[in-house]
Amino acid sequence: MNTNLFSVIIKTIFMVLLIVIPTTITAATDANLVLNNHDKTYTEFNVDYFIEPDGTFYDIQDIQDTNFTNTTANTISLGFPDNEVWFHLNIQNNSTSDKNMILEFTEVVHKVVDLYTISEQITYTQNGLNIPVKNRKIQESTPSFKLHFNAGESKEIYIKVESMHGIYGAIELKDETLYTKEIQIKKYLYLAYLTALVTIILYNFIYFLYFKDRVYLYYILYVTLFGLWVANFKGLILPFINQEIFDILQLVIPLFFISLLLFSQAILETEKHHKTLHKIYNSIIYISLGTIMWMVISPSSGFYMMNLLATPLLLLTLGSALWLLSVRSIIQRIYILTLAVFSISMTFMVLLTFGILPYSHFLSSFIVIVSIIEIVLFSLLLAYRINIVRKESFESREKLLEQQKSESTRLFHTVGEKTKALNIAKKELEEELRKKIELEKHLKHLASTDPMTELFNRRAFFDIADLEVSGAKSNHEELTCLVIDIDHFKNVNDTYGHDVGDIVITAVSKLMILNTRTKDHIGRIGGEEFAVLMPKTNAEAAYQIADRLRENISKHTIPIDNHDALKITISIGLSSLHNDDSETIHTLLKRADTALYKAKHNGRNQVCCLPPEK
Repeated sequence: MNTNLFSVIIKTIFMVLLIVIPTTITAATDANLVLNNHDKTYTEFNVDYFIEPDGTFYDIQDIQDTNFTNTTANTISLGFPDNEVWFHLNIQNNSTSDKNMILEFTEVVHKVVDLYTISEQITYTQNGLNIPVKNRKIQESTPSFKLHFNAGESKEIYIKVESMHGIYGAIELKDETLYTKEIQIKKYLYLAYLTALVTIILYNFIYFLYFKDRVYLYYILYVTLFGLWVANFKGLILPFINQEIFDILQLVIPLFFISLLLFSQAILETEKHHKTLHKIYNSIIYISLGTIMWMVISPSSGFYMMNLLATPLLLLTLGSALWLLSVRSIIQRIYILTLAVFSISMTFMVLLTFGILPYSHFLSSFIVIVSIIEIVLFSLLLAYRINIVRKESFESREKLLEQQKSESTRLFHTVGEKTKALNIAKKELEEELRKKIELEKHLKHLASTDPMTELFNRRAFFDIADLEVSGAKSNHEELTCLVIDIDHFKNVNDTYGHDVGDIVITAVSKLMILNTRTKDHIGRIGGEEFAVLMPKTNAEAAYQIADRLRENISKHTIPIDNHDALKITISIGLSSLHNDDSETIHTLLKRADTALYKAKHNGRNQVCCLPPEK
């Protein structure tokens, strides 16, 4: 089987060579074309050509005095000359009637294709990529020129050509009607070709959405980029772009080659099964990426280097894949056959570009023709792969069903035990969650509460106060703050001890809770110092609440050990929020603290405001 497939590849290459080479070799003698009464197209004649030397510039007067020593067939393949090339041809109308003809240069890749017609006077017509299609006299992608010949008239033709993509193509003379008909046929054929590509892309995109397999994505990318290159190479999109975009789109060539390699790695699963081949393909991808960078930096030399590297890289890609013939897999063998077809066609295209192979219409379109075969083969390869996946999926499903049948009885007996265990685990988990929630609440309470008084601790009070101050300022609401201190508390500690001092602080805290409102926030911010934040409360209302609190505490008797009792008093400083952007809880407390100092200075057991407010 391996030998048979290899023989098919060799025979395919040999048959292509037999077809291509004989159709491209043409002898060249002189550059004269004679028109007669019968022929409507002239596709086999000779032209003289002259390549400008380095550092020179020739105009039409200079070129008329130049001796053209080189002659070639009208099917031209000159590779990459360093300078502009001039072609010369004499056309004699020996027919008995006038003729309206079209002179066509069949390839669109040339930057300059300028025509000089010399009869009684010199006529100059510009064409090529640097002239937008809409600005040409004949608005077609291939450089074309109208020529009128009177009966018996002779014209001398000069064509100046410049290109960074290689100089190749055919100079042909056709009747206007025949030219228009052939152009339409070409457009229909390429339209059908691109329609087929779009159909294949949509078809595989559906499979990609279904299978989520990157191999389809790589294949879609490859077909899309290849179709874009064909559309650019054959001038299908030239009416809609300019020369700069045409040159930029040459980057598509290494890009679709990279996408082909990525597709190859995915379809062959090289990373999993053929690691050496995977590394070789990765190396070729990196080289191709380097070529892209070169083409971006220097389009002319980069394009030349890309073509120079194309054949070795193609041969390396094909050669490294040939050892897969030893693998007994239809996928690998179809892949190698398809890759061989692709490599042959691309190699012929490169040889044509470098002028190694003579030009012919067949060779120019060979890559497009072969791409149809290649894309169909790759599509069949993917279809075969789908069948394999389906078969493996079916077998896996059958095994799974058998396992399910054998396990169903055991599962039936164990499901009750599992359910019971799950219910127990559920109850345990719910109990753990309940304990966790209670613990979180307790920890949150401990973190924000003073343990002795059950009031907000200093940090929690300031957190709440920041929010209240910000809200009051945003909503333009009133806010009042009290700072409270127990009078002569140091004497209590010194006389009765700190245990009694703690009793006093606890008693005062309870009285503060009883004599304030539920919306007020009370916090212990120091040893015997407290603060009360009163939202939506003006200074007058706050003063009444503060004074009632002071009076109730002064009347209250605090029992201590040995049946003794204490009477204590408090001093209160009061301050209201100012309508000021710089106002914060700290500035509010600072004014209230200053008012507290004033209350103590005035004799204690009183409420003072700062600044004085009604």
